[in-house]
Amino acid sequence: MCCAILTALVCASLPVAVSAAGWVDEQQHGIFVFRSDFPLRDATEVVADLGELQKDIEATLDIRCQSKPIEIYLFRNRWAYTSYVRKHVPDGDGRQALFVAGNDVGRVYAYRRPELDTDLRHETTHALLHNALPYVPLWLDEGLAEYFENPAVLRVDGNAHARNLALALRLGGKMNLAELEAKRKLTEMGGPEYREAWGWVHFLLHGPPEARAVLDEFLTTIPTGREPTPLSISLRRRIPDVDRRIVEHLR
Repeated sequence: MCCAILTALVCASLPVAVSAAGWVDEQQHGIFVFRSDFPLRDATEVVADLGELQKDIEATLDIRCQSKPIEIYLFRNRWAYTSYVRKHVPDGDGRQALFVAGNDVGRVYAYRRPELDTDLRHETTHALLHNALPYVPLWLDEGLAEYFENPAVLRVDGNAHARNLALALRLGGKMNLAELEAKRKLTEMGGPEYREAWGWVHFLLHGPPEARAVLDEFLTTIPTGREPTPLSISLRRRIPDVDRRIVEHLR
């Protein structure tokens, strides 16, 4: 993991002041509002990482985030995180980290653990997508979060999903985008579904130009209020042998 983030979030043992809202530290940087139950002595690395993530998402997908804030709640340990989530977001109980899309602002919840940087990139990707777009299909939302949760240098070739998906395909696994599109609840997304969603996103971003064109058209249509043609249909129209092409791409 990125040790810089943990360094930036080290909690001192000295007594600290608590705000009226109960937070030890509150800071705003750009559209990100940080609230923490431990001192953010120097949040530079966190801010820089998420600021770069915003730039990467906007540039990669050619979308633009609004000025609407994204609130990021950071907790000193799992116990503090779980206690808060159970009280304020009971549906999120049991998750290592959490994004909640509110009508006012998007909210990200995470706690200090070795995978904190990955947690923050994954959940903040959700927040940035929902900040920029009226809605995002579940499978695409999760596939993009799986893609952007890695540091930029590992996104194309360094994701563990690549090896696991290649093995699954060699053992006879299939890539069925229509089945992914039919899923409407997060509880329907397990490990294989997250892996496949990442695979389709990788194909759309790094596969043939026709695939990228289909994704661009899809993302451009969403803000207009018109319902975009499902990607499974658009891809097959543009790439008739898409089933073979994606397997070749992922292998």
